[in-house]
Amino acid sequence: MFKNQVFVGSLYALLATVLWAGAYVIARLAVGQISPMTLGASRWIMALFILCCFTLPRVKKEWPIAKKFMPQIIIAALTGVAAYSPLSYFAAQTTSTMNLSLISVTTPIFIVIISTFMGQKQSMNTWLGCTVALIGSFYLVCNGEIGRLLGLQFASGDLLMLGAAVGFAVYSLVLKKTPEGLSGATILTLMAFFGVLMLIPCVIWESTQPSMVFNMNGVVFFSITFSAVCSSIIAWGAWNIGLEKAGPELCGMIYYSLPLWGGIFAFVFLGETMGMTHLVSGILIIGGIYWASRAPEVATAAAISEA
Repeated sequence: MFKNQVFVGSLYALLATVLWAGAYVIARLAVGQISPMTLGASRWIMALFILCCFTLPRVKKEWPIAKKFMPQIIIAALTGVAAYSPLSYFAAQTTSTMNLSLISVTTPIFIVIISTFMGQKQSMNTWLGCTVALIGSFYLVCNGEIGRLLGLQFASGDLLMLGAAVGFAVYSLVLKKTPEGLSGATILTLMAFFGVLMLIPCVIWESTQPSMVFNMNGVVFFSITFSAVCSSIIAWGAWNIGLEKAGPELCGMIYYSLPLWGGIFAFVFLGETMGMTHLVSGILIIGGIYWASRAPEVATAAAISEA
């Protein structure tokens, strides 16, 4: 039905973003009942088990190709799976929630910046759309009070969160191009495997802390299961397809909508309020994404002349 691969890739990236936003809301239901590292590791262990039930024959078949792509897969596991949770967890110990939120939504602009340094020329539409969407995200996180940004104080935790944001940008760029014959299912399975191995030391450390808590109940089990199936398998698989079809830059623009979706889900399921701030930020974010997705005028004119 959809022949435009960029459009298809954008839909996959949007699906991943929506699922991640939903996972954040559901994870909040389990706050105080399971420690962050344990939740992150549990979700990926379950995801790995589910993946292995279906993908092992394909992994075995594609192993010769996967071995050549192994450095990129390990980097993706480190930056996309293993590093983000620990870095954001430690960052939260020394900085504010607003700082964490503001820094986390800078990932898309890091994708554009790193791509530029790698020699990929970005259009003016991309830069303008990226800036508008970033402003919209900041406006939402600040609850419409831009003046609050002037009073922010930065701590060491901000550097850790910045590292997490840059890491996710690196992950998105690493998986931009995959070898012919290597499926997304194989990449995701291997990425989950190495990610779990990297998370185990973090869980061991967390288990020695006085704040460690793990109360297995219905809410915790649902949170782990939803995160494993929707946030890990479906969302990460969809994101990887989006990266391949639409490119990391456009996927990054779509990622800006994550706070907006989170607000919508919190309104629907948690009873939190929505107001003019969400409307304004939504217009800015969606407008920025649309503007960034527009083809440059020169390229559009060339395409028309060729037709």
